[in-house]
Amino acid sequence: MQNILRLLTLTILAFFPLVTFVDQGRADELKNIFQSASQMPSLLKSYQFSFTLRGGASDPPQYQEVDVWQSGCNIKTINTWIFPDGAEVDTILGPLEYAYNGVDYQWFATTVSNLEFSKKCRHPTPYWTPSPLIYPYFWVAELQANWSDIKDLAKWEAKFKGAKYVGQKIEDGIHFEVVSFVCPQMEVDRVHVYFAKDVHYYPLKFFGYIDGMNNGLPVARVQVTRYKTFDIDGMPFVFPLGVEACIGEGDGLGEEPLEMYWTVDESSIKINPQLDADMFTISPSRAKTITDYDKMLDEGLWLPSEDIADDGRDIVREPLPTRTWNTQKTLTVVIVNLVVIAILIYLLLRRKK
Repeated sequence: MQNILRLLTLTILAFFPLVTFVDQGRADELKNIFQSASQMPSLLKSYQFSFTLRGGASDPPQYQEVDVWQSGCNIKTINTWIFPDGAEVDTILGPLEYAYNGVDYQWFATTVSNLEFSKKCRHPTPYWTPSPLIYPYFWVAELQANWSDIKDLAKWEAKFKGAKYVGQKIEDGIHFEVVSFVCPQMEVDRVHVYFAKDVHYYPLKFFGYIDGMNNGLPVARVQVTRYKTFDIDGMPFVFPLGVEACIGEGDGLGEEPLEMYWTVDESSIKINPQLDADMFTISPSRAKTITDYDKMLDEGLWLPSEDIADDGRDIVREPLPTRTWNTQKTLTVVIVNLVVIAILIYLLLRRKK
């Protein structure tokens, strides 16, 4: 009996170094991914580029053309809807300008010369404007989807504290290191991020999962399909040229998944340009009518957007009403926020509950 116990003890002691080695290997791999992936966003201090956005198959076809500029946390976009000839178009869907200058969130409808602004609330806000540059990193900042959030090292550290190393995968000749993260604001149980080891651990794609739903298949997917690597101060920076997303992928509910496709005009990309600070303020002199959202909030005439602070600034915090998918979808069209992935995931999953 003593010999058996001695043998069992030796076996257990022999196994411990192996467990330690495996755990240490996973910790080292996570550390390598964190150090490489988190450094890349900090290289981009300012940028400008143009892209198009289209949904899945639509009849008749329509899409958005978007010009975007950002410096620090300041951002401006001009969104133009392109409709087929002969289509009836609401005048509000003419070129729309979004801007944030560090103080005011601004939304300007050019065709009706209406300016709306707020110091407290993300609506109107440029952060809801979709960007193929930001969405591959959406799991980092979630609803705080601004480039200044994605560069925030504290957010990366917080994400990796609860990260789990899933393992390696080779797909289409690309070596991926797969890491699982908790992303509560995205209303999923976990997100698996695929870091491309040979592309400086850039997150080429990620999948969102909900336990016990969709037969273990993802309910959301974002993937970079094309990219270009720039040299910034001797360091590589990956800029996506093509991004696609699918929400409700294969959900088995008899509904078509929501699909979105971004295409960047490569010739329009400018890395770390000098941008005039005045461009991030929309002059009230351009407007025929001006709406102060803060006043509407104080009077209870409007509810704020999601309960998320912007760049450390608090917003008004009030409970949001329960919305069905169809109601929110209609509202989304009206306010031209077609492709805010976090909101769409949130609403999709609310519908399923």
